[in-house]
Amino acid sequence: MLEKIKFRLGIADAVKIYDADITAYIQDAKSDMIDSGVPPDILGDTPDEQAVTAITLYVKAYLGNDRTDTEKYLDLYRKKVFRLTLV
Repeated sequence: MLEKIKFRLGIADAVKIYDADITAYIQDAKSDMIDSGVPPDILGDTPDEQAVTAITLYVKAYLGNDRTDTEKYLDLYRKKVFRLTLV
């Protein structure tokens, strides 16, 4: 999943400096999604693409030093998670 999220964020595979942060954010997002009522099987070994999109939005909200668009991405994340709870 790390490679897929990095690709979606436009981070080259060779760039490893963010890997630990991205991995932590992926785990945070998965935990939050389960706590929010997303079925755990959607987040399994091969997660649903909609779940990957939600996780990408979560990581994008928190990664880096520019926090001007954090709320925008968290809002999109929350909306996506809500839709996933309806599955």
